[in-house]
Formats: sequence, C-alpha cells, structure tokens
Amino acid sequence: MKKILLGMACITGFWAGTASAQSSITLFGYVDAAYGFQTWKNKSEGVKVHQSGLFNGIWNSNAWGIKGKEDLGQGLTASFELESGFNVLNGSTSSSHYFKTAWVGLSSNEWGRVRMGRVGNAIQEYASFIAGISDEENFADIENIFSAAGSNKANNTIVYKSPTFSGVDFSVGYSFDTKGSSGTSNDEKIKLITSAIGYSKGPLTLSLGYDRLHSSAWAKNVHSWVAVAGYELKSVSLGAAVGQDINGRQSALSSYLSNPAFATWGSGYVPDFKTTGLTFNATVPVGTAASVMVGWSGSRASSGFHNAYNLDKRQQNIYSAGYTYNLSKRTSFYVIAAYATGFAFQNVTAQQMFAGLDHSF
Repeated sequence: MKKILLGMACITGFWAGTASAQSSITLFGYVDAAYGFQTWKNKSEGVKVHQSGLFNGIWNSNAWGIKGKEDLGQGLTASFELESGFNVLNGSTSSSHYFKTAWVGLSSNEWGRVRMGRVGNAIQEYASFIAGISDEENFADIENIFSAAGSNKANNTIVYKSPTFSGVDFSVGYSFDTKGSSGTSNDEKIKLITSAIGYSKGPLTLSLGYDRLHSSAWAKNVHSWVAVAGYELKSVSLGAAVGQDINGRQSALSSYLSNPAFATWGSGYVPDFKTTGLTFNATVPVGTAASVMVGWSGSRASSGFHNAYNLDKRQQNIYSAGYTYNLSKRTSFYVIAAYATGFAFQNVTAQQMFAGLDHSF
C-alpha cells in the first residue's frame, strides 16, 4: 500500500486549525486476472456450457479505494474507507461507485469502534480464514455454503465492535435497510440484525455469528448462523465451519450463468428454504514463498425444502485446491481448481481451473 501523509508542510492555510492532529490517507487496491475454463453440465436437462479465456478477479475481487484516519487525541481516532470494484478485463465499474465498502467511524482502544455506512455483517471479520479458495466467478467461494460468511455488504448499517477482553470480543450491528436508500418506504425495507462473538488465544480461534433479515413484505424472517474454528500449526493452518440458512439467504447461490438450465437461489425470503452447511480447509506452506490449499464444502437441503421444490439433489458438494507463489510482497501467481456436484441442489456438475496473477497495492 502507498501511504500519503498529510502534514502541515503539504497543506494550505485552510487546514491551519487542525495543526495538532495527525492524519493519514492510504490508497489501496487489488488487480487480478486469470486464464482458465469452466464447464457446467445439467444431466437432467442434457445441457452443457463450456467457457474458456480470461476471467476477472478469481483470487481477489478487483477493487481500489482510499482509507484514512485522524488522531483526535485522548485515544480517540476518526476513520473512513471507500472501496470500489471494477472489471480489469474491460475497465467497467458498478453503477454504484463505492458499492463494495463505504463507511465513516470512530474508534478507541478503551471502548471499541463504531462504523456507519455500507459495511459487512458482524461475522465477516471473524471468518476470513474459511472464506474459500478464490473469489468472484469461482463456485468454491464460501458464500455458496454460508450466505452470512461471504463478502456481502449492507447499506444503511451501523456496527459496533468491542475491545478484546482476555481474548474475547464481540460485534453487533443494525441495518435500517440493507438494499435501499434512507427514503425507502417501510413496506419495502429489508432490515438486518447482525451479531458475532470471537475468541482467540495462541493458535486457536473460535467465533459464532447470527444474522436476522426482516421485511414486512415477508411471511417469515430470514435467519443465518455460522460457527467457525481455526487452528495454526507450524506446518499447516486448519479451518472449519458449520452453519445454517433458514427461510432464505443473505446472498444469492449462483452459477454465474444466464442459462435457465442452471437456476439460482436469490437473496431474501424463500418459503421453506433451509440448508445446513459444513466446510473444512487446510493451508500448507511450501518453502518461504509458496502455499498449497485444499478444501471441501458441502450443504444439505432439509426434507421440507427438498419436497417443496422437488429438488434434484439434497446434497451439494464443492471440492477445491489451490497453489500460490509469492513473486514479491505484493504480487503472486496462483493456480486453482474446483469441482462441484449437486450444485444449487440440481443434477448439476461443474468444474473450473484457473491460472492467474494477483497484485495488491
């Protein structure tokens, strides 16, 4: 990352009144592209789709942004972050410029921190080590198993995170409307309650998160919970998680294909929806610059969900493996592969393989 320190020597007289404050702004980002292929096959409908070529943001979502902080004195700090996504293959951006992250907040070592804006739910900071091998167009993303543990963000959200007490901290938040603007009518608003608690001591990390989505337009609330564990050994890092999505999902379960033969489960309320997910992964360092990762993730539909929608499959399985080699502190080469059966609880198999370059700044 490149840091730009804002001192009085660089600032005009307009800022003279803040001479005692220490401020900084950091420009950061990720640029990622890969060559590879993906093949999807719906055995029930006899449909097969194959794609090959360049792919956008496989290991990391492409993004750039700025973040800053100001020391207000007496241990209090003001900070902000604005992050925007883009497609490195064609230069396009989202219609909502800072759709990834946009928040402003205050923090203190004594009482914790508060952030307001477009932010992630409470469990995301605790569950990063089970995030899956890759991002964006790879179905090994953990979001396809636990919708609460992915990278989805909520608008109009305020989140508080506590200081750490004897290895324990917690986070709670509330969104006044996850999708809309502040002027959305109450009947259309989707409100979120999000919470998480974590414990870390030595090589062991444990966390538990619970989210609830509510809308007056829905017959029931959408619930998600996930329990996460990690353990660091000298020769391997291990991660595991178990959780459920009930009455719907926070994020879509998508095949990234527009072909109707590969249906998706969208976000929000879905009557009778209930899945139980489980994941395991391991990361093994190879020398000083490389790592090998392997993982399995699975989710099982409840009998009520299976019967209500006449699902092809009750079990979804995703197997993945990856290799990274650090060319420098900021640049890495990677190869990943993934294979899925019963994807989205259909009679669908899928396979993907990518080789790419990831750079951060």
